[in-house]
Amino acid sequence: MKRILLILLYLFISQTNCFSQTIQYGTKSYVEYRVGTLPIVISVPHGGYKFPTLIPDRTCKDPITLESPVTVTDAYTIETAEKISAALFAATGCYPHIIICNLNRIKLDCNRTLAEGACGDPQSEKAWNEYHDFVTTALNTANLQYNNKTLLVDLHGHGHAIQRIELGYLLSGTELRYTDTKLNSSTYINQSSIKNLALNNSNNFNLTELLRGPKSMGTLLTIENYPAVPSQQDPNPLSGESYFSGGYTTETHTCFDPAILNNGFQMELNYDVRSTTTKRTNFAEKFTKVVIEFLTTHTNVVMVGCATLGIESHTDSELIIYPNPLKSGSQRFLKGLKGNNLNYRIINNLGQEIARGNVSNDNAIEIKNNLAKGVYFVSISSLDGLETKKIKLLID
Repeated sequence: MKRILLILLYLFISQTNCFSQTIQYGTKSYVEYRVGTLPIVISVPHGGYKFPTLIPDRTCKDPITLESPVTVTDAYTIETAEKISAALFAATGCYPHIIICNLNRIKLDCNRTLAEGACGDPQSEKAWNEYHDFVTTALNTANLQYNNKTLLVDLHGHGHAIQRIELGYLLSGTELRYTDTKLNSSTYINQSSIKNLALNNSNNFNLTELLRGPKSMGTLLTIENYPAVPSQQDPNPLSGESYFSGGYTTETHTCFDPAILNNGFQMELNYDVRSTTTKRTNFAEKFTKVVIEFLTTHTNVVMVGCATLGIESHTDSELIIYPNPLKSGSQRFLKGLKGNNLNYRIINNLGQEIARGNVSNDNAIEIKNNLAKGVYFVSISSLDGLETKKIKLLID
């Protein structure tokens, strides 16, 4: 009876986390947090449609430049985030965390300091604090699930002349034009919003390789026909070209702050990417492919089935699979396996489940479909899903 209850509880939790998404709202729904189970947090500060008359329009000037506040809406960024969420769910069975400001930017700017963003209005200040509290909660939740491998994407839209995606890592256009040697120095590593990734990634890539190398976010997007800067194809904005390098959210919620572990960037989408439902859907599908590849390449995190496969233990034994590597279609045997009624899942490097089944009585796994050459992960778990082992599998 106890085992049946555990199975039912596991199924309930899995379905609750995977197939529906909890939404938490701030006061008067001015901000909202769509709770996810992926190591991806998307913040959307400038796409809101609410214009409450009780909140005055922002008129406070920048304390340094004395310029009036920017109030233009980043059109369709909320809708784009929703499409990305749907695409990630379709690919992994999990949702990203999404934090949205529903107030129009003329009422509140969550990508500015409290003083600049709320202009002293108490209701705006409360919404601003709730927004950033939600971001912090999402990042902390994802970090606990995925061992501090969370990526923050601060989603925006730009109206610049050049039709490309601008990725802001808190390095200016001028700094991105520096030589690789200069950019790879500790000064600019520490200044960037992916400092911790530059200091610790699976392939020992340096900062410039992460910014504009063959496996950088910008390069992967460009390969999918979404030109981006910086990238291998477009390594830096030229002098005089408009470029957003990141703002308050990226400065506050990434490892640019020495007390923060998260890596992240500001992503500015050109209007053509987000202007219609079809274009948003197409971009979301490509971005999903890219962000999963980016994370799995640089952190080895595996995302599937609303659970992290980063747990490296199974009972008290050391579990190995052999032969490894081997030819596709062969039978794989397990050493060090303890327990009965175990099952397995085979997952590719995009986090997609491609096969599952029961572990046989002789501790073997036989895959009926042939696998292409590459790296896969094998997850072994008990029926109640409480213990998991991840093993890297190489196919010749």
